[in-house]
Amino acid sequence: MRRPAWTFAAITLIACGPSTAEQDEGGPAEMPIEVRTEKNVPLPLVPVDDNVRHDTLFVQVTFDLGDGTFLMVARNVEETFEGLRLFRYHLLPDSAADVIAFSTPGYDSWTMLPTFFRMDSLDKGWTLLANFGEKQSWGQKVMRLDATGFHDLGFLDAALPERVTEGDTTELRRGNIAPLTRLRSAGDTLTITFATDSVYLYDDQAGHTDVILPAQDVQYRLVPGTLFLSVKGELHAVKPPA
Repeated sequence: MRRPAWTFAAITLIACGPSTAEQDEGGPAEMPIEVRTEKNVPLPLVPVDDNVRHDTLFVQVTFDLGDGTFLMVARNVEETFEGLRLFRYHLLPDSAADVIAFSTPGYDSWTMLPTFFRMDSLDKGWTLLANFGEKQSWGQKVMRLDATGFHDLGFLDAALPERVTEGDTTELRRGNIAPLTRLRSAGDTLTITFATDSVYLYDDQAGHTDVILPAQDVQYRLVPGTLFLSVKGELHAVKPPA
């Protein structure tokens, strides 16, 4: 497997690794009830003009994080199997990127569009949902972005079911559910719910695939090292993507 030859000027890398905290031996406790506050909803960050100039870089979208750093979704102009990544960087005076950290790759996904959440005080970083897919959503990678870099936390096999009529034909499409996702943190537990009528699950972790369920019946729960899916109160550990 070839790795992309990132050649940004003055690159500074910070090691990015997942949390090593262990799961409680007693297993997951009862799913907490969601309390919707301002912290639960996505931050209203909108894309800004691309500000990095480099012949080998294709930038898909850029966000200003508001702390003197930027986040871009980008890949090498010469396509590789690894494809897109998220990059956090400082912009240098010559429009080069001083890269602070970068995520694991998106591989064959055409998008890694991030949605941003602040779950704690401003010095504790962001929780990101990165929408994967091509023309339709494949689901969301959950990541943590903090001073030490990007940390992969799990993958939500969830999309927004949308019925679209074109002429005499109505078809089901699977959209980006991240803007309608609500997050709640309590201690080291992150609860993920959906502010919509229904959720499309690619895998309910109980032997069923491609199902549409009432959103009120679906919850994800993330504890250090393990992601769980609850469907109608039945809890299953989420298998990592193959």
